[in-house]
Amino acid sequence: MAHNLDRRSMIAISAASLLASSAEGSDQVPAKFTGPMVGHVSHVDANIWFLPGVPGNYALHVLKDDGTEERVIHAEAKPENDHCLVWYAAGMQPGNRYQYKISGPNGQLISGEEYYFETAPEPSQDSSVCLAFGSCAPNKPLELWTQMEQRGAQGLVLLGDTPYIDSTQLRVARERHREFLQVPQLASLISHTPTWGTWDDHDFGRNDSDGRLKGKENTRRAFVEYRANQDFGHDQSGIYTKFRYGPIEVFLLDTRWFARTEKSPVDPSQPTLLGKQQWEWLKEALLASSAPFKLIACGMIWDDKENTESDDWGSYTHERDGLFEFIGDNKISGVVLIGGDIHCSRHLKYDTEKTVGYAIHQFIVSPIHDSTIPKLNVPHPNLIRGEAVPHVWLRLEADGTQSPPRLHAEWVQMKGRPMWDVSLTADELSTS
Repeated sequence: MAHNLDRRSMIAISAASLLASSAEGSDQVPAKFTGPMVGHVSHVDANIWFLPGVPGNYALHVLKDDGTEERVIHAEAKPENDHCLVWYAAGMQPGNRYQYKISGPNGQLISGEEYYFETAPEPSQDSSVCLAFGSCAPNKPLELWTQMEQRGAQGLVLLGDTPYIDSTQLRVARERHREFLQVPQLASLISHTPTWGTWDDHDFGRNDSDGRLKGKENTRRAFVEYRANQDFGHDQSGIYTKFRYGPIEVFLLDTRWFARTEKSPVDPSQPTLLGKQQWEWLKEALLASSAPFKLIACGMIWDDKENTESDDWGSYTHERDGLFEFIGDNKISGVVLIGGDIHCSRHLKYDTEKTVGYAIHQFIVSPIHDSTIPKLNVPHPNLIRGEAVPHVWLRLEADGTQSPPRLHAEWVQMKGRPMWDVSLTADELSTS
């Protein structure tokens, strides 16, 4: 079934060359085709996104193991959504692999062994999973995306500045998203790898921008069109979302849309970062989570950049400290923070034992591209490691089959430059 634009976004993924190589029933594949992309995937459903480029009715064919069709789901490409499509496949079995094909008005468009999705493990069952995280990416070919797959990534989480837009014009935002999803190596990865995302300042609109930015409705519209998250904020505001994947639950925050638009729900004398409704959503989601590891991720870092910009949690310490107090008061275990943005990679371990009951770690990963900012690798009393290195992504592996469950984080450099890793157990992230 096709969903409306704000609930289920349609996906654009593989480059025109990839589509042309797999096209059947058609002499020519239009260059405007982008995708397909596997978006949000749970243990029972999946979102598949595609941009055919021209209006019409298109079908997703989900296949059984023997190659016969299990179901056919239709969606209509419309100009008002930039022709982006999303199919929602429900009623899947946990931990299963499904091939898929795409057909259009003129016959079959997409097919081949590389087009599949795998549902997440059943949350109540012990499992081991691997996710890739990254931020600050270029719209050009890069072998880093291939490396993610080679290193066993079962899902991709984009933390923002993915892509760089630096405009609030809808036309420009759409173009940049298309260019990004057409990067050949990325297109190949996301054609069968679940992909989630949030934004940071450059894909929100402007450098160091906040919720007062005029035209943010346009960049949100493009984001919703060109991603396939499970949901996007609330009431056509913001893009925050969450997902469970094995022993991990990821809470993807929106630290741009609501920033400085209202009083803080933690301290009314201060401006907000998350906004009241996102703040309440996060608290309720953390309380409801049964995942051994709860990753709270956003585009910006969770401390202070120590420069003239204000887009960091160091500018909103009242909400960060309020979050820590909430975690401690409610004995919420397994929390780890993830950030990007600063073109440096860092590992911090906060002295939160008294407030939270255990030390909270922050993993910063940036950039995927080759531009670093060494001056933002600033001293910090809780800094364990930090370095300005190009072409970096974060490999997170959570193993729920061990007792206690273990989380292994590894900063990976594309060219193999040695970096660092850290292993944590669920016991180390617990008040008990």
